[in-house]
Amino acid sequence: MKFPVLGKSPLFRGLTDVEIETLTESVHYRVRYFPAGALAVLSGEEISSLMIVLSGSMKGEMVDLAGHTIKIEDVNPPNALAAAFIYGSGARYPVNVSANSDSELLIFDRADFLAMMKNDERILSNYLNVVCTKALFLSDRLRFLSFRTIKGKFAHYLGGLTGAASGRVVIDRTQKELSEYFGVTRPSLARAIGEIEEEGLISVDRREVRLLDIGGLSKLTEK
Repeated sequence: MKFPVLGKSPLFRGLTDVEIETLTESVHYRVRYFPAGALAVLSGEEISSLMIVLSGSMKGEMVDLAGHTIKIEDVNPPNALAAAFIYGSGARYPVNVSANSDSELLIFDRADFLAMMKNDERILSNYLNVVCTKALFLSDRLRFLSFRTIKGKFAHYLGGLTGAASGRVVIDRTQKELSEYFGVTRPSLARAIGEIEEEGLISVDRREVRLLDIGGLSKLTEK
Protein backbone atom coordinates (compact mmCIF):
# COMPACT_ATOMS: atom_id res chain seq x y z
CA MET A 1 0.00 0.00 0.00
CA LYS A 2 1.26 3.48 -0.87
CA PHE A 3 0.47 4.93 2.56
CA PRO A 4 0.72 2.02 5.06
CA VAL A 5 0.00 4.30 8.04
CA LEU A 6 -3.61 4.66 6.85
CA GLY A 7 -4.22 1.07 7.96
CA LYS A 8 -4.06 2.38 11.54
CA SER A 9 -6.18 5.47 10.91
CA PRO A 10 -9.48 5.65 12.81
CA LEU A 11 -11.05 6.89 9.59
CA PHE A 12 -10.25 3.62 7.81
CA ARG A 13 -10.87 1.21 10.69
CA GLY A 14 -12.22 -2.13 9.48
CA LEU A 15 -10.94 -1.79 5.91
CA THR A 16 -8.21 -3.95 4.39
CA ASP A 17 -5.07 -2.44 2.89
CA VAL A 18 -6.38 -3.29 -0.59
CA GLU A 19 -9.71 -1.59 0.09
CA ILE A 20 -8.00 1.52 1.48
CA GLU A 21 -5.71 1.81 -1.53
CA THR A 22 -8.57 1.29 -3.98
CA LEU A 23 -10.61 4.04 -2.32
CA THR A 24 -7.78 6.56 -2.04
CA GLU A 25 -6.68 5.98 -5.63
CA SER A 26 -10.24 6.59 -6.83
CA VAL A 27 -10.05 10.27 -5.83
CA HIS A 28 -7.62 13.14 -6.15
CA TYR A 29 -5.11 13.66 -3.34
CA ARG A 30 -1.82 15.40 -2.70
CA VAL A 31 1.01 15.18 -0.18
CA ARG A 32 2.61 18.26 1.38
CA TYR A 33 5.79 18.45 3.43
CA PHE A 34 6.24 20.86 6.35
CA PRO A 35 9.63 21.28 8.05
CA ALA A 36 9.77 21.57 11.84
CA GLY A 37 8.33 24.88 13.00
CA ALA A 38 6.55 25.64 9.72
CA LEU A 39 3.03 27.06 9.91
CA ALA A 40 0.56 24.90 8.00
CA VAL A 41 -2.70 26.65 8.82
CA LEU A 42 -3.71 30.01 10.28
CA SER A 43 -6.58 30.32 12.72
CA GLY A 44 -9.63 31.57 10.82
CA GLU A 45 -8.52 30.06 7.53
CA GLU A 46 -11.29 28.31 5.58
CA ILE A 47 -11.33 24.52 5.80
CA SER A 48 -11.54 23.07 2.31
CA SER A 49 -9.87 19.69 2.75
CA LEU A 50 -9.17 16.78 5.06
CA MET A 51 -5.51 16.57 6.10
CA ILE A 52 -4.15 13.36 7.60
CA VAL A 53 -0.73 13.30 9.28
CA LEU A 54 1.41 10.68 7.52
CA SER A 55 4.65 11.32 9.40
CA GLY A 56 6.09 13.66 11.99
CA SER A 57 3.79 15.58 14.32
CA MET A 58 1.59 18.68 14.11
CA LYS A 59 0.22 20.87 16.89
CA GLY A 60 -2.80 23.11 17.25
CA GLU A 61 -2.35 26.30 19.25
CA MET A 62 -4.43 29.36 20.03
CA VAL A 63 -3.45 32.79 21.34
CA ASP A 64 -5.54 34.33 24.14
CA LEU A 65 -6.32 38.03 24.58
CA ALA A 66 -3.22 38.47 26.74
CA GLY A 67 -1.01 37.15 23.97
CA HIS A 68 -0.31 33.80 25.65
CA THR A 69 0.02 30.79 23.35
CA ILE A 70 -2.00 27.79 24.54
CA LYS A 71 -1.46 24.37 23.04
CA ILE A 72 -4.77 22.66 22.33
CA GLU A 73 -3.42 19.32 21.13
CA ASP A 74 -0.70 17.45 19.27
CA VAL A 75 -1.83 15.56 16.17
CA ASN A 76 0.27 12.51 15.34
CA PRO A 77 0.06 9.87 12.58
CA PRO A 78 -2.37 8.67 11.41
CA ASN A 79 -4.86 11.23 12.76
CA ALA A 80 -6.50 14.07 10.86
CA LEU A 81 -6.45 17.81 11.48
CA ALA A 82 -9.77 19.45 12.43
CA ALA A 83 -11.75 16.51 11.05
CA ALA A 84 -14.85 17.51 13.04
CA PHE A 85 -15.09 20.90 11.33
CA ILE A 86 -14.76 19.97 7.66
CA TYR A 87 -18.41 20.03 6.69
CA GLY A 88 -19.67 22.81 8.92
CA SER A 89 -21.26 25.88 7.34
CA GLY A 90 -18.49 28.44 6.86
CA ALA A 91 -16.03 26.00 8.45
CA ARG A 92 -12.76 27.62 9.51
CA TYR A 93 -9.76 26.39 11.48
CA PRO A 94 -10.19 27.34 15.15
CA VAL A 95 -6.44 27.28 15.86
CA ASN A 96 -3.04 27.82 14.28
CA VAL A 97 -1.49 24.55 13.11
CA SER A 98 2.27 24.11 12.81
CA ALA A 99 4.77 21.26 12.60
CA ASN A 100 6.36 19.93 15.80
CA SER A 101 8.87 18.11 13.61
CA ASP A 102 9.42 17.48 9.90
CA SER A 103 6.00 16.26 8.79
CA GLU A 104 4.02 15.07 5.79
CA LEU A 105 0.28 15.55 5.32
CA LEU A 106 -2.00 13.59 3.01
CA ILE A 107 -4.66 15.97 1.70
CA PHE A 108 -8.08 15.12 0.26
CA ASP A 109 -10.37 17.88 -1.01
CA ARG A 110 -13.63 18.00 0.95
CA ALA A 111 -15.71 16.77 -2.00
CA ASP A 112 -13.33 13.86 -2.65
CA PHE A 113 -13.48 12.63 0.95
CA LEU A 114 -17.27 12.89 0.82
CA ALA A 115 -17.19 10.67 -2.29
CA MET A 116 -15.14 8.11 -0.38
CA MET A 117 -17.71 8.06 2.42
CA LYS A 118 -20.49 7.56 -0.12
CA ASN A 119 -18.57 4.67 -1.67
CA ASP A 120 -18.04 2.87 1.64
CA GLU A 121 -20.34 3.37 4.61
CA ARG A 122 -17.66 2.08 6.96
CA ILE A 123 -15.68 5.27 6.34
CA LEU A 124 -18.82 7.33 7.02
CA SER A 125 -19.40 5.44 10.28
CA ASN A 126 -15.75 5.90 11.26
CA TYR A 127 -15.91 9.60 10.45
CA LEU A 128 -18.99 10.09 12.65
CA ASN A 129 -17.20 8.30 15.48
CA VAL A 130 -14.18 10.60 15.05
CA VAL A 131 -16.44 13.66 15.16
CA CYS A 132 -18.14 12.50 18.37
CA THR A 133 -14.81 11.68 20.02
CA LYS A 134 -13.43 15.08 19.05
CA ALA A 135 -16.49 16.84 20.44
CA LEU A 136 -15.93 15.14 23.80
CA PHE A 137 -12.24 16.10 23.73
CA LEU A 138 -13.01 19.75 22.96
CA SER A 139 -15.65 19.86 25.69
CA ASP A 140 -13.12 18.59 28.23
CA ARG A 141 -10.46 21.00 26.92
CA LEU A 142 -12.80 23.97 27.28
CA ARG A 143 -13.57 22.94 30.85
CA PHE A 144 -9.85 22.66 31.52
CA LEU A 145 -9.17 26.14 30.13
CA SER A 146 -11.97 27.57 32.28
CA PHE A 147 -10.00 26.89 35.47
CA ARG A 148 -8.66 30.19 36.74
CA THR A 149 -5.57 28.90 38.52
CA ILE A 150 -2.60 26.80 37.49
CA LYS A 151 -3.24 24.65 40.54
CA GLY A 152 -6.76 23.94 39.33
CA LYS A 153 -5.49 23.03 35.88
CA PHE A 154 -2.84 20.70 37.29
CA ALA A 155 -5.30 19.01 39.68
CA HIS A 156 -7.72 18.40 36.81
CA TYR A 157 -4.88 17.09 34.65
CA LEU A 158 -3.77 14.63 37.36
CA GLY A 159 -7.33 13.40 37.78
CA GLY A 160 -7.49 12.48 34.10
CA LEU A 161 -4.34 10.33 34.13
CA THR A 162 -4.40 6.54 34.20
CA GLY A 163 -4.19 5.30 37.78
CA ALA A 164 -5.74 8.39 39.39
CA ALA A 165 -8.38 6.27 41.12
CA SER A 166 -5.63 4.22 42.76
CA GLY A 167 -3.82 7.33 44.00
CA ARG A 168 -0.68 6.97 41.91
CA VAL A 169 -0.10 8.41 38.41
CA VAL A 170 2.78 8.95 36.00
CA ILE A 171 2.93 12.32 34.23
CA ASP A 172 2.97 11.68 30.49
CA ARG A 173 4.55 14.98 29.43
CA THR A 174 7.74 16.89 30.11
CA GLN A 175 7.47 20.08 32.16
CA LYS A 176 8.00 22.08 28.96
CA GLU A 177 5.15 20.22 27.26
CA LEU A 178 2.93 20.69 30.30
CA SER A 179 3.60 24.43 30.44
CA GLU A 180 2.65 24.73 26.76
CA TYR A 181 -0.47 22.66 27.36
CA PHE A 182 -1.45 24.88 30.30
CA GLY A 183 -0.50 28.10 28.50
CA VAL A 184 1.84 29.22 31.31
CA THR A 185 5.58 29.61 31.84
CA ARG A 186 7.66 26.71 33.16
CA PRO A 187 8.68 28.59 36.35
CA SER A 188 5.00 29.39 37.10
CA LEU A 189 4.03 25.74 36.62
CA ALA A 190 6.93 24.49 38.76
CA ARG A 191 5.99 26.94 41.53
CA ALA A 192 2.33 25.83 41.47
CA ILE A 193 3.27 22.15 41.64
CA GLY A 194 5.64 22.89 44.52
CA GLU A 195 2.87 24.68 46.44
CA ILE A 196 0.46 21.78 45.94
CA GLU A 197 3.11 19.42 47.29
CA GLU A 198 3.82 21.71 50.27
CA GLU A 199 0.10 21.68 51.05
CA GLY A 200 0.33 17.90 51.43
CA LEU A 201 -1.99 17.12 48.53
CA ILE A 202 0.57 15.26 46.44
CA SER A 203 4.02 13.71 46.63
CA VAL A 204 6.22 14.07 43.53
CA ASP A 205 9.11 11.80 42.56
CA ARG A 206 10.22 12.90 39.09
CA ARG A 207 7.27 11.98 36.85
CA GLU A 208 5.54 9.77 39.40
CA VAL A 209 2.95 11.53 41.53
CA ARG A 210 1.12 10.12 44.57
CA LEU A 211 -2.28 11.68 45.15
CA LEU A 212 -2.38 12.05 48.93
CA ASP A 213 -5.59 14.05 49.27
CA ILE A 214 -8.11 13.50 46.46
CA GLY A 215 -10.67 15.72 48.17
CA GLY A 216 -8.19 18.57 48.49
CA LEU A 217 -7.20 18.27 44.82
CA SER A 218 -10.87 18.30 43.84
CA LYS A 219 -11.37 21.58 45.71
CA LEU A 220 -8.57 23.17 43.66
CA THR A 221 -10.64 22.65 40.50
CA GLU A 222 -13.49 24.65 42.08
CA LYS A 223 -11.42 27.83 42.49
